[in-house]
Parts: sequence; structure tokens; C-alpha cells
Amino acid sequence: MNQRLGAGLTWSLGVLVLCAFGTWYYGYGVLVEPIAQETGWNQATLTSAYGLALLLVGIGSVLAGRAMDRTGPRPVFVLAAVGTCAGSAGAATAQHPLVFVVAAVVAQACVGAVGYYAIAHAIISRVAPGGRTRAITRNTLFGAMASPIFLPVMAWTATHWGWRASLAGAGVLVALVMAWVAVLVRRVPPVEGSAGSLAAGLAFAVRDPALRRLLALGIVGGAMMSVLLLFQVPAMVDAGLTLALASSLAGARGGFQLAGRLPLPWVLDRVPHRTVVRVCLLLFGLPALLLPFSGAWVAALAFVVLAGIGVGAYSTMESVYTVEFTEVRSVGLILGAFALARGVGSAIGPTLAGWTVDLTGTRTPVLGALAALAVVAVVLVPRPPQPASDPS
Repeated sequence: MNQRLGAGLTWSLGVLVLCAFGTWYYGYGVLVEPIAQETGWNQATLTSAYGLALLLVGIGSVLAGRAMDRTGPRPVFVLAAVGTCAGSAGAATAQHPLVFVVAAVVAQACVGAVGYYAIAHAIISRVAPGGRTRAITRNTLFGAMASPIFLPVMAWTATHWGWRASLAGAGVLVALVMAWVAVLVRRVPPVEGSAGSLAAGLAFAVRDPALRRLLALGIVGGAMMSVLLLFQVPAMVDAGLTLALASSLAGARGGFQLAGRLPLPWVLDRVPHRTVVRVCLLLFGLPALLLPFSGAWVAALAFVVLAGIGVGAYSTMESVYTVEFTEVRSVGLILGAFALARGVGSAIGPTLAGWTVDLTGTRTPVLGALAALAVVAVVLVPRPPQPASDPS
């Protein structure tokens, strides 16, 4: 394989994660209120569909990763495009909440299974193994722009055309990008020696001590990330900021995520990758302790800068570091398994955090637990195989 990804795959995979995250990951939240107002459906039903879909995204990532290893990526993208269209059409035309939930879960599961980072980064690791660090970093820069671009776009389309048209358009857009990727990856073959069963591959990941710690890190990191992103704005409002100002600071944190990603190729050439992962975890975990004091500008800005850099860098390092623990023939499966572990943590974290807030009446214990989890995560980071599979 070449050491460079090429412009076609760089742009197609970049636009894929941009549109996938922008529509069904971020954009869905914009549509919840318009859907509830027009239909009268319970918002809990709509948000539950989102949570269930994220869990299925993790399962779908494992299945898609294994299928890609065994059959090549093209059939995976074709099937996902069909499922995305079918699910989006069902959700956009649904007249009953149960029909909507089922269709929306199908759509987001298909979008997330192949449109979020796991599959894109598995393809990058196979096509350009020698340049994967820079290529993965570049790909996550597209993902970082998903929220700033698609949140206002989804809001505008829902306002002018209605949520049904907005949802249908989002599905068509993502399916078209999947079809584009499917055309470009037609020459990427299955991996020789990947004929083992899915169960056997997952069993190996659980038995292997390093991979087991890596999956545990995925669960803890997923819980940390979901709780931090969910609680930032409410915690700042509790500290005395207005909702508008707290939301603006959340957007600024997103801007600093780019600052965390851009220097990574340079840093990884000079600093051990394990050290970089550990620093990233501390950068976005420990600043949670600043949120109760974010009524003061110094604390608020310190949180925005530190957490933004940490979240941005760690989001990239998840894939960069994970591929160091697997051979090319199983990279899709292992990245998918990590995505599943992350999804489990993302589902558990907010649930436990919500229960804690209900019991205590304050978010402070959750923020303290978040900082403590950062320390736990640092301990969990496994040593990379020796010699490292890719010194880049």
C-alpha cells in the first residue's frame, strides 16, 4: 500500500465524517424540539431514540469493521447507504412515535457505524500505514467542523422547510457521500488472513491484556467525554453565567479542539505516544474542577482552553493509539470494538451522572468524579507493543 492517502480519499473520508457527525450526531438535537412541537410526541421518547442509536452505533462499528476486513470496504458503504436512506425516509414520514424511533435508530446506526471515525480511520490505517498519524489527524479536522457548520444549517432548514424535510435531506446527503466513498474504495481489497469469526476476534481482544486495558480505557474515556460535553453549559449557568454566554464558551471550546489536533503530527514525532494520550486525558478531565468556579472569567477561560485542547487531541489519539495494538488484517475489528466500548461508556456516564444530580441536587460531585476518572484513565493506558508498529 502507498504511504499517502491521496486527495480523493482524504476529501471523501473527510466530508463523510463532517456530514455524518453534523447531521445525525449534532443536528438531531436541533430537531428534537420542532418534532415535539409539531407531533406532540414526548421528548423523552425522542432522546431515548438518540441514546439507543448511539449504543447500536458501537455494535454496528464492530460488525462493519469486521465485514470490511473480510470483504473490503465497498460492500459495507453500499449497505450503509441503503440503510441510511431507508431509515431517514421512515423517520421523515413517520406518523407514530414508535415508527419514528425504529426508523431513526436504523438511520443513525447506519450513519454512525461507517460515518464516524472508526471505519474511516481503519481505511486510512490500511491504505497509508506509514502516514496514518497525519492522515487521521487531518480527518478529525473535518469532524471538528461538523458542529459549527451543521448546527445552523439544520436549524435553518427546519425553520424554513420543516423537520421532516430537514431529516430527509440529511439522510440523502450522508448516503450520497457514502456512495462517493464506495466508488473510491473499490480497489481496496479484503485483508488476507481475516477469515476468523467475529466472536473469536472479540474474544481475543478481551483475553489480550493490552487490548483489554485499551477497551476499558474506551469505556472510561467515553463516559468522561459524554459527561463533560453534557454538563459544561449547565454547570457554567449554575456558576452564574447566562445561558447565552455559557453556550458561546462551549462553542469557543470547540474552536480550541482544532488547536489540540493541529500540532499532533509534530508532537508525536518527538514525544512517546503513551505520554501524549495521558496528557490529553488529564487536560480534558482535570479542568472539570474549574466549572463550579466558572462565574469568574479566569476559571471559565482556563477551562475553555485546557478542555478544548484536551478533547480535540484525545479524540484524534483514540484512533492513532488504538491501531498500534493490532495488525492490519484486524484493524477494522479492533477500531470497531473500541468504538463499541466508547459507546457503552457514553451511555453509562450521563445516566449515572443524572442519577447523582437528582440525589444530591448539585453537579459538583459529578465534576469531581470526572476529574478522578481522568486519573483512573491515565493508569489504564496500556504500553504500546514493542517494537512500536509505526513510529510516525
